[in-house]
Amino acid sequence: MGSGPQAEAEVFKHRYLVFGTVLEVLVAIPPERQASLENSLLNVERKLNAMHRQWHAWKPGRLQEINTALRAGKSIVLTDEELALLRQAQALSLTSQGFFDPAVGELVHLWGFHTDEFPLRSPPPSDERIDDWLAHRPTMGDLRFDGRRLWSENPRLWLDFGGLAKGWAVDVVKSMLKKDGFENIIINAGGDVLVSGNKRNKPWKVAIRAPGGAWPGPVVAVIHSRGQEAVFTSGNYQRYKEFNGTRYAHVLNPFTGRPVPDVASVTVIAKNGWLADAAATAIMVAGWRRWPDVASGLGIHQVLMLGERGRCEVTSAMLTRLTDTSLECTIRETHVQTGGERGLAPTQAQTHESTGH
Repeated sequence: MGSGPQAEAEVFKHRYLVFGTVLEVLVAIPPERQASLENSLLNVERKLNAMHRQWHAWKPGRLQEINTALRAGKSIVLTDEELALLRQAQALSLTSQGFFDPAVGELVHLWGFHTDEFPLRSPPPSDERIDDWLAHRPTMGDLRFDGRRLWSENPRLWLDFGGLAKGWAVDVVKSMLKKDGFENIIINAGGDVLVSGNKRNKPWKVAIRAPGGAWPGPVVAVIHSRGQEAVFTSGNYQRYKEFNGTRYAHVLNPFTGRPVPDVASVTVIAKNGWLADAAATAIMVAGWRRWPDVASGLGIHQVLMLGERGRCEVTSAMLTRLTDTSLECTIRETHVQTGGERGLAPTQAQTHESTGH
């Protein structure tokens, strides 16, 4: 195990700024492949810059063109790539029982979260404005497709792929690098991580950040990677609004029109970034009572949920992955077939008390 090309590999690092976060790519290769890697990373940079312009939720770009057409009741012709993303997002929304819903752009804007400057100090929207949005609430089910032509009859629909863009991006980066022959990769998008292969014949290590508050230290656990997988966290602890002593998290529940309460972060492990990204968001929005059913529907069986007052729930499959941790969590199961990405139909979650190791 300690001999051969992998033992001699060096880890090369490159950083990009995209989707409001730093995306860091680490690749383990023999030094003689550095020039080839640098060419590949230039292509990655061009692609990420194009994706940033394409899918930005509130700045000029292709998504703004799509949203403008939808809100005007007009149709628009999509590229194959755009069609694939919208179709995937619609399927994820349906499978998550609507807890993941990129059709909430107007609601996000209403709360003032279409910004890169946090925390916000402005007041929350009035109950009347939220209730008005709920009365006309758009969903991904309002999208209509005819081949590559897209339209909607709901003028309140405003697409926002903040809960999917980073996952989609890391998958694209991984695919581009693997196509160029680079197998041992870790891509970190602001703490959301996709791994492939290994680091000098050893697993890549992924740290799960502590959400602050009742959680001491910067990290609550470390995961040692297994082949290709994505470890994504949806958190309420960095982007929020604070007004008159009340804190409003940026993750919004489309069924209530209001921020998700009492959940500090959700970490999931899936086979790819787009599923991990959407699932972490959906499970957080589902909250403490509903999350096992939502995870089941999405085929996710590795979940860690942390609360704002020290509450912790975890699946047994995730618990076995956590190292360097002192977490004490309640185990809740999701009834997911571990052989694939799709789970069984949602059933009532079984719970029992257990102490994390």
